[in-house]
Amino acid sequence: MSQRMDRKFQDRNNTILNNAETLFRLKGVDKVTMNDIAKESDVAKGTLYLHFKSKEELLFNILIPKLEELNHKVELIDKNENQIRNKIEKIITYGFDSDFFDFTKTHFLYMHKLFNVQYHNELSAIIGKIIRNFSLIIQEGKEKNEVKSSLPNTYLSHQLMHVFDPQIYFSLVENEKSTKETFVRNTIHFYLNVLCLSDKGE
Repeated sequence: MSQRMDRKFQDRNNTILNNAETLFRLKGVDKVTMNDIAKESDVAKGTLYLHFKSKEELLFNILIPKLEELNHKVELIDKNENQIRNKIEKIITYGFDSDFFDFTKTHFLYMHKLFNVQYHNELSAIIGKIIRNFSLIIQEGKEKNEVKSSLPNTYLSHQLMHVFDPQIYFSLVENEKSTKETFVRNTIHFYLNVLCLSDKGE
C-alpha cells in the first residue's frame, strides 16, 4: 500500500471510530448496527468490514487509546508531584474525569464482551501497565515512610484500579442519588485511609 493510500485508509479508520463512538453514546451499543456506522461514515458496508469486523472490535479500538491516555496521565502525575498523598488524590480525581471512565461508565454492561480470548491479552497488558505504575508509587510511599499500610503493593495497586469500576459508581451515585463530587471525595478519603495516609480534609 502506498503512503498516500495508507494515509487515506488511516483517515477513514479514524472517521469510522469517531462516528461509532458518537453513535454508541447517543443510542447505546446494542441499538447501533454496523449498517448505522457505515451510513454515518459514508462508506459501503463492505468497506467498513475491511476496517473493523464487529462492534466489539470497534469498542476495543475506541477503548485502548483511552486506557493509554489514563496511563500517560498517571505517569505525569507521578513525575510532577512529590508527596504520595497528592499523587493519589490527583490520580483518583483525574480518573473519574477521564475519557476512559466516562466511556466505560456509559457502556459498562457491554465491556465484558471485550474480555474474551481475542482482546483479553492486549487489554490486560495496558491495564497491567497502569497497575504497575500504581505499585511503583505505593512502593515509593513506603520507602519514604509516607505509606504505612503493610498490605502488599500488588493488592493495593489492584484496589486503586478497582475504584474506577463503573458498577460501584452507579450503585453509590446513580442509585443513591449522591453527587459525583461527594463520591470522588469519599473515594479519595477511603483510599488514603487504606494506605494509612492522613487526609488533608480531616
